[in-house]
Amino acid sequence: SGQKYFIASYIDSDSGARRLTEVDEERKAVARLMQHGTFGTTLSDLEGWTKGPVTKESAAEWVKEQMNMTMTSHREYFRTRTNPRLTNPVRIGRNNHPCSANARWRKFTFSRKDGEHAGFAQTFEASYNEAVDHVITVKLNGFVRTTVKAIGFEDITKTFEFNKEYLMCHSPTEQVDGWFWLRLDDGSCTHLANPLIQFFPEATQPSYVVNIPNISGSLQVIDAEHSDGQELINTVALDDELCDTLSDITEQLDAPVHGMLDDGSFVLFDPRLVLQENTVANPESDGGGLIKSMTGDVTKCANVPRTFLNEDSCVLSNSATACSSSTAPDLLIDLNAENLGLLHELTGQYVYGILGLPVVDKLGEQLESPCTPGLRSRWEIKSAGECTATVLGTNTNASLVELLFESSDSNNFIRDINFPASGFACDSIDDATAEVEIIIGNQCFKRVHPEHMSVFDFTYWTLDHTHPGNMIAMMEGESNPIKKFRDEEGSAFLIFPSYPSADSDVPPHPLERWVTHGEKFPKLGRFGDTALFVDLPNEMRTDEVAEHFGDSTGTTGSAVVTCGSPGEVANDPTLGKYFIPVHEKGTDWGLREQKGDVFFNVVLNAQDQLRQRVAFALSQVLVVVDTATAIVGDHTEAYVSYHDILVRNAFGNYRDILKQVSYNPLMAENLSFIQSKSTAHMWEHQQKHAFADENFAREIMQLFSTGLYMLNKDGSHKIDENGEWINAYTNDEIMSFARLWTGFDYQEGRGNMEENTWFGNRIDPMRIEASWRDKFPKTDMTGGYIGDGYPLCVDLPDKMWLRRGAKYRLLGSKHTPELMEDDPAYKNDLTMKHFVLEAGSNLKGALCNADSNGNCQYAMSVTLESNLPCTGKECEADTARVVDVGEGIYYEYISPTCVEQAFYSNAKKIIFKDRMKDSSCANPLLAYASEACCSTGDVAAYRNPEYVYDQERVLFTTAGDRCVAMGKKLCDFNYINDLDHHKKGYHWTSDSCKIQVKVDSAGQTAIVYKPNSYNHLHPHIDPNNRNYFKVYWDGEYPINNDDSPDGNDCGNGACTALQTGGCLCDTSVFESRVFSRMPSSVDEVLSKLTIGAYDTLAYDDGTYSESVTENDVTAYFKAGEGFTADTVFEVTDKNRRSFRFKNSMEKVRVDGDSSLSFRNPPSFMSVLNTESTAGKAATETDAALDHYFYHDNTAPFLALRMIQRMVTSNPSPRYIQAVADAFTSGEYLGIGSGDYGDMAAMVAAVILEPQARDETLDNDPFDGQFVEQLLQITRLSRGLELTPGDTVKLIYFDRLKDRIGQAPYEYDTVFSFFLPEYQPDGTTKVGQATLVAPEAIALDAPKTVELMNGMFSMVKYGLNRCYGGFNHWHGSCYEDDDFSNSYAHLTHEMAWDQPEAGEIHADAVVRELSLILTSGRLSPTNFDIIKSAYLEKLPTAGHAAAHRMAVQLLLTTPEFHTTQTTISSGLARPEPAQPVSSGVPYKAIVMVMLGGGADSFNMLVPHTCTGAKDMYQEYNEVRLDVALPKGDLIELNDVSNQVCEKFGVHPQYENVASMFNSGDLSWFTNTGVLDKETDKHNFWRDTVTQLFAHNWMQLAAQKVDPFKDAFGTGVLGRIRDAATKQGRSVGGFAIDWSAAATSGMPGVNPSALILSRNGVTQFNERPSSDDMLYTIKLLNSDVKPESGAFSDLWADHLTTSLANNQRLYDTLSVKTTATEFPNEHLSRRLEMVAKMIDSREERGSDADVFFASKGGFDTHSNTLVNTDRLFGELDEAYGAFRQEMEAKGIWDKVTLITVSDFARTLNPNGNAGVDHAWGGNYVMMGGAVKGGQIHGTYPDNLTDDGERMLGRGRAIPTTGWEVVFKATAEWFGCAAEDMPDILPNMGSFPRADYWIPVADVFNI
Repeated sequence: SGQKYFIASYIDSDSGARRLTEVDEERKAVARLMQHGTFGTTLSDLEGWTKGPVTKESAAEWVKEQMNMTMTSHREYFRTRTNPRLTNPVRIGRNNHPCSANARWRKFTFSRKDGEHAGFAQTFEASYNEAVDHVITVKLNGFVRTTVKAIGFEDITKTFEFNKEYLMCHSPTEQVDGWFWLRLDDGSCTHLANPLIQFFPEATQPSYVVNIPNISGSLQVIDAEHSDGQELINTVALDDELCDTLSDITEQLDAPVHGMLDDGSFVLFDPRLVLQENTVANPESDGGGLIKSMTGDVTKCANVPRTFLNEDSCVLSNSATACSSSTAPDLLIDLNAENLGLLHELTGQYVYGILGLPVVDKLGEQLESPCTPGLRSRWEIKSAGECTATVLGTNTNASLVELLFESSDSNNFIRDINFPASGFACDSIDDATAEVEIIIGNQCFKRVHPEHMSVFDFTYWTLDHTHPGNMIAMMEGESNPIKKFRDEEGSAFLIFPSYPSADSDVPPHPLERWVTHGEKFPKLGRFGDTALFVDLPNEMRTDEVAEHFGDSTGTTGSAVVTCGSPGEVANDPTLGKYFIPVHEKGTDWGLREQKGDVFFNVVLNAQDQLRQRVAFALSQVLVVVDTATAIVGDHTEAYVSYHDILVRNAFGNYRDILKQVSYNPLMAENLSFIQSKSTAHMWEHQQKHAFADENFAREIMQLFSTGLYMLNKDGSHKIDENGEWINAYTNDEIMSFARLWTGFDYQEGRGNMEENTWFGNRIDPMRIEASWRDKFPKTDMTGGYIGDGYPLCVDLPDKMWLRRGAKYRLLGSKHTPELMEDDPAYKNDLTMKHFVLEAGSNLKGALCNADSNGNCQYAMSVTLESNLPCTGKECEADTARVVDVGEGIYYEYISPTCVEQAFYSNAKKIIFKDRMKDSSCANPLLAYASEACCSTGDVAAYRNPEYVYDQERVLFTTAGDRCVAMGKKLCDFNYINDLDHHKKGYHWTSDSCKIQVKVDSAGQTAIVYKPNSYNHLHPHIDPNNRNYFKVYWDGEYPINNDDSPDGNDCGNGACTALQTGGCLCDTSVFESRVFSRMPSSVDEVLSKLTIGAYDTLAYDDGTYSESVTENDVTAYFKAGEGFTADTVFEVTDKNRRSFRFKNSMEKVRVDGDSSLSFRNPPSFMSVLNTESTAGKAATETDAALDHYFYHDNTAPFLALRMIQRMVTSNPSPRYIQAVADAFTSGEYLGIGSGDYGDMAAMVAAVILEPQARDETLDNDPFDGQFVEQLLQITRLSRGLELTPGDTVKLIYFDRLKDRIGQAPYEYDTVFSFFLPEYQPDGTTKVGQATLVAPEAIALDAPKTVELMNGMFSMVKYGLNRCYGGFNHWHGSCYEDDDFSNSYAHLTHEMAWDQPEAGEIHADAVVRELSLILTSGRLSPTNFDIIKSAYLEKLPTAGHAAAHRMAVQLLLTTPEFHTTQTTISSGLARPEPAQPVSSGVPYKAIVMVMLGGGADSFNMLVPHTCTGAKDMYQEYNEVRLDVALPKGDLIELNDVSNQVCEKFGVHPQYENVASMFNSGDLSWFTNTGVLDKETDKHNFWRDTVTQLFAHNWMQLAAQKVDPFKDAFGTGVLGRIRDAATKQGRSVGGFAIDWSAAATSGMPGVNPSALILSRNGVTQFNERPSSDDMLYTIKLLNSDVKPESGAFSDLWADHLTTSLANNQRLYDTLSVKTTATEFPNEHLSRRLEMVAKMIDSREERGSDADVFFASKGGFDTHSNTLVNTDRLFGELDEAYGAFRQEMEAKGIWDKVTLITVSDFARTLNPNGNAGVDHAWGGNYVMMGGAVKGGQIHGTYPDNLTDDGERMLGRGRAIPTTGWEVVFKATAEWFGCAAEDMPDILPNMGSFPRADYWIPVADVFNI
């Protein structure tokens, strides 16, 4: 404290001592602070520092000042500057009025809006009658635009015709005499000069002319850079009598409005988009309703959905035009013929019911017997006379008749039944009977295909490349065979031709065809049923569909809740057109760079630099990959809105960040959990056994909160008893959390924000669709459940809705709830019985909150502060939903957060609406159903007419009391009389229920409800359900003997063994108290109690006695009781969270064996659909976020990430702990709120801790970091004051990502630009010290050359394209101080006032540059070198040129590229030696990484299997909707060593198949990372590799060294080392990015070179001096041992890169390929490999190893579509590479091997995607490969029962990468004695037959 930090300058004896003054030291310390906390030090930063010496305290003051700066919002920056032309109102907004203030006018006639646009033809005419006209009248669309003296085509060979209508063509150039184009009769286009707006007195005059006086300069030129000063803005409103007659809204075909200026000249009104202010603090007063009305509903309502972001600031609008926010339309659509036609008309989708699917096809293949346990069968309903009853066995007939008769299926056309696993039986003689007709009364039930009359969206099948008949029909001039049913026949049905007519040329379609293709079509439901709008495919969830079927955009009129959105400000017309939003009538393109433009212009100019810097650091932790979103391209607002989350909360709380990014639609697209649905929902609605998407569930832990391994507070890893790192979670937790991240969906689109051109909106936080959410308990990462610590709903006080803590949410005039679900019919039900609060109601008074005049002041939310007595009807209600407080105002009751135990006692049966509908079980202690009262012996029930309100729920006892009051009783009813259908819900019965548990072989459980009697159970709780979840068994659990060799006869007979697998057990619940004394500590409470308790003050007075506090634990006892299960303990944990726990533990025991038991799991979601609400899902989500947030790992994990991104790569444990402590304490040096997770405190610690502030650490050889490329550009730009040109508003950087590897928003993967754990290879000091250097992953020659060229260009020529410049603009490429043609240029320059004192001035210049660009770290040696170069340049070229030279040289120094100092040794770095060939025949290995985890079980697929089972059928059944049709597979030649003799490959794999069948390619099947041979029972203990994580498994595949025996090396590097030791010259190369695979042992080989796929760019093509390269090498000369490791690495990298770059440039510039490679990343990378191989002789190479990669394989959604593209690109790349190698005669010397992180799950998730798995299938190809083989062992069981299958089809590899690379290394020429070095883990595989001999793999 109070210590002054300064740099102790090193003294170099060769250059003399230089001591800096105290002022210099202070400025250096300030610069160093700016380096960490800003985007670059500026001179104003240095000169503006007034705090004296930079102590910890003064630095803290600067931090506080920065934190108090007004936030610069990226979204606001974009919106205020968004002022595009708009000739029509659009969904985003309206255009302005010509008489309004800030109206725009122009002098040229035609704009881009007047050009050629799809779907809208515009006509041009030049009217001229030579006899009478003196001028020509120019018209557009029939309206006069201007008059001219002459007009004609610029091409005089073309004849221009007057009085002829031409179509406009292309887009006009927007300035006078610019070009516009007309289409000629031959279809070609030709151009004319864009005329000036002018009207001659004798000419036709415009229709509307307003006078525009220039009042005090109100008329101003604007956007001069776009049109050379020909656009004007009038900043005041016009007062012209014509104004009131003009339309409020301009349309494209309206007559144009002209203006007359004071000088008599004319201008044309140029309408512009108007965006409204609609911020959180100031929401638009009517939600945009007036604008919506003015535009005829074209512009959408702008009212923002109420979410956690804005709910506290919403307002109640009483405007007559107010419109409510659009929620997902809560409407049902009848799936009938008329509506299917309407859906087609409204959306263009081809929606059909399907007919013709066979029960037995023409090949004799048939469906399973309808008696198959668990099978769902479908039956068409006919009249009895249409059928002939099938003769069946007695039991079969009786069972099917009962199931059909008792079915609750109400469809009028078909009936579905599920054959139970027990309780029903059929006769064995009927096992083979598939076709069945059964007559019951006057009805016949005919067995049909299970999808007969199902309704699908068949649009996919209409495309040319999908259905085989489409292309044939097109070529033959016939109709599309799928479209014709709708387009020609008007049919609602598509007929599957299983038995085509005799005269048809369509072949009979077998059952298999539907099985393989049917999964591709989104299913809407069954014909005759209803479908929820929200469950429609996305392409049909349009506004048009919602509005047509009865749902408007929401309530309109008074008492509407209106809300705003963060940063949704109005645009500012006076700023001009900087940006253009995407909308449906947009005419601009190429907008992809806009979001980056916003970023750069904000961070370079914003005052809140620290906030922006922190947000950028966070953006590299909480990454959204733009190419993984659905709007990648021209969209801007959604991306900048996402970034604003990080800006807004940079000094807030990380919990808020975590929640906001989790609810962000871009993040949900990025990590593919958008619209993820539960297993239950997918089965119930799609009949698919799909699982929840796991992507986000994995990454929110691995990347956003806990990391992979358990950490101590100082960031060190916790270890187990074997010294191994402890996993923070397992795949079980990932699967559990994946179920929690179901149900998230887009909010509906709205106005006033950039149009997304696709369903939903990507700015507002997502909504939760409760029906999609998984309803079952979820385990957490710490051995508990997500619901632990929350009170049980059954324990809440009676009438909780009137008690302390009850919360109410204002609905305004809306009378249906938002967080609970009511029947949609209630929205328009005028007879609805509301819960009206009576006069005198205490609750009404609390909600009214009347002022002194008695006027209600309705708050957005109200929380009761005390218990309220009930009044009138309130006393009869058990709970509330929506209450009517009068004046047309309603509030929704929000129940306190609570959980339900999955198992409970005394369950009662409830029935939904009537007996034919669902039956379920319910807890009688919860108000979840209504009464149903019968007279004795009657089955017709009634509700008590005195019920309080519609949709009321009551307790079971209340229901009984109400029945008694009617003289009736609860009954097991059939139906309810005198109640509208929509007013029925779940109703209590007198019947009881059993709650059973189904247990699978892994101990996972599913809940089964078993009422005493029922007609139908909901599928998610029936005996066949697969909704398994993890429980914590106390010991053993029941295992079916058929499921596992460890079976125990289902708990020694305590449970029933199910034929379909698993055990079904009856259960009982037992509660016991935990403590009989006061707990000894808080930790004891937290470790032993799991059931939460509610606030004891909410219970009636006297329920709890006074409290007792001991050992920091407070106990509340029930009055008159001691320690019981009802005792409540209150504690505060280490993170200052208060908890109340009930002194209770509940166990679920298996009846018949009490030793089989588990803790009763809690769940936020109710198993009942009606009670499983969006509100409960939201609280469950919050609980999960809290679990991540408060996890012990989160603080140190985030501390390390933030330190790495802002200060240093290898922080000390003390530094990490200090930052983690600040995070957990919420305070650092008085900064922070004191709350856990406070970002201000964390950031302060990051910036202010000694390791950040102590300048002496710059001299520590191992402290510091590389400066990332983007920050190098911003530091240069800010520091040297990059200033836009005179007519340019913004600074524009173009295509940075392709050139330097980094650009805003353009991430390659969710791991950001840099891997936090990346280590340079062992040839470097950094690598040898086992330090990480994340930024060094991008340290390669191509990116370095592009970076240096771009910065040099900016220094010399300004921001343009000259010689590698960072902008596309054509500038003046001469170093002559002419920056007039540049977008911007650097303006910093130190004035030279004393020409005679050049040396003194040079010293000052270099010192100032050093301060600004290196924080004064420039070494004495480098200082003098740059100073000498300055002085040398000064006399001949002047100060400006000398300054540019100094800047360029400084930009090459280690001190600029790292945060370290350099101590020169005075010796030049040796040039890399030119390799010399030893004459050994050449060989090359090419490793291709398929990044993201390739779905390789769709690369190699079983085809023909004559063994025990049909493996293709099993593949198809397991893969479901991601299975490839058998007929689409390309067949491979037979093999003899696998489970099938014939395999097929993906239909895109034509070259792969050809190479396999011709003997040049083999497969390695079920191959992957393997630490030792293992199985599903032992893999977790046999594996140290972190499974299923992208980064770790990619490294594992590249390194093949799981135990780190050859630390820091990769398998290719070790092969290269072994070959080098034999005396061979071996090159190592990675294309585009560095790769761990190519790293070798130190001292054996030079580091592998990184090459660009785009070729080699020449460095510094036009240097500023002839000896500039020599000077650069001097600046990066060799260093002393004590010099910085990072700076040494940079200097070595730069000098080596420049030397190699020149050699490669000289070599490759003359190399061409004989093959044209596709323009795709991998193809281009392999093309570079091919050129390098071709240059082997020039390079003196005997052998080479190459690494190339292709990303995009992380297909968590839409797998078939994505892999079709990806595999096609792979195949083309392989084919081109092989063709080129053959053309060059070297194919037999090259081996290409593919690897990947892992394969994908065989079983899909709910998004038609697949998740992370393990073993996969990979190819090896080359002329020496002994092809046509499949090595390894393809799994013989693809189901989860397989011995090598983990859950969801994750194959455990049988072949490790060691096998592949051992054979490859031997072929490469490595000796047997080298193998232990190449493959350090060989000894873990002792079986001799595990290894594949090289002679079996290669032709040798």
